[in-house]
Amino acid sequence: MTEKSLCKGCTESVMVTEEVIQELVKETEEDLSVIVSDDVYEARLKSCTSCPALQYGTTCAHSGSLVRYRAKFKNKACPLAANPKWEKVS
Repeated sequence: MTEKSLCKGCTESVMVTEEVIQELVKETEEDLSVIVSDDVYEARLKSCTSCPALQYGTTCAHSGSLVRYRAKFKNKACPLAANPKWEKVS
């Protein structure tokens, strides 16, 4: 496994387009009770953007999830077990 393809379950050939990410994020708006506020979302993304586990600018190497999708949900937390960068929202 090369240094660039450290993502859990991914290889360099697995790339997600901006259009796919935008569609997934848009789908979260169907049930507003399960998503975080825009302020919380932006703070989560800022944490992920500065994290060395961010792969391809889109994917968390710890969980294999798309950070812009995962960060939208109240019931999700940063998957970094030892020191999560953000927590679930009640």
